[in-house]
Amino acid sequence: MKTKKRFLSLLLGACMLLSLLAGCSTKKPDEGQASSPSISADSSAVSSASEPVASEPEESQSAAQSQTATLYVGTKAGGFSEYPLEYEGELTPEILIQGIADLTGWDLSLAEAVTSGKDGMSVCLSSTSSLFVGPPDPQKDEFHMFGAEQLAETILDSIQKTLQEGFTEEGGNPDALAIWYYMEEEQPLELPNIDRSWPIDQPYQWEAEQN
Repeated sequence: MKTKKRFLSLLLGACMLLSLLAGCSTKKPDEGQASSPSISADSSAVSSASEPVASEPEESQSAAQSQTATLYVGTKAGGFSEYPLEYEGELTPEILIQGIADLTGWDLSLAEAVTSGKDGMSVCLSSTSSLFVGPPDPQKDEFHMFGAEQLAETILDSIQKTLQEGFTEEGGNPDALAIWYYMEEEQPLELPNIDRSWPIDQPYQWEAEQN
C-alpha cells in the first residue's frame, strides 16, 4: 500500500515537472522589441533640422541698434545739466525737442516741423505748449519752475543749446548755429505776460533785460 502511494506521488511530481517545462519552452515576444519605435526617419526632416538658421544681415542689425544723443536743460546764464537720450534711426530736431519734453514733463509740441538751412534752424512751438500756457501741474521736482520768466528762459535756452550741440560737427562751434523762434502764422515770438519778444529776422538770444 505504501509502495502504491509512493508511486502515485512520483507520478504526480513528474506530471507537474513536465507541465512546467512545457510552459517555459513557449517563448513570449520580447516586450522591449515590440514597443520600440521604428528607427527610420524622414530624410527631409533631418536635413531641415540640421541646416543652420540664417542670421540677420549685418545692415539690419546695425540699423536696429540704438544711438545716444545729449539733452541740455538749463539756461545760458546759469549753466546746463546734461542727460543722455537713446534713439534709433536718423537724429532729427523733433527727436531732441521731444526728448526734452519727455524728460522734464513740459509740453513742447510744435506747430510746424523744424526747418533747417545753412545758417541755422527755425522752431515754432505750439500755442498749447508750456511756453505759452505754463508748466504742468504737478511739476517734476528736478525741473520745478518758480515763475513764467524762469520757465520761458529755460525752455528757449534748453532747445537752443540741445539743437546747437546735436547738429554741430565735431570740432565746430555750436554757437555758430543760429536758432530762430517764431509763432504760428509766421509771427514773431512774443510773450506779453513777461514783456518779452524776439524779431523774426534775428537769431534767438535771451538778454538779461529787454527794453
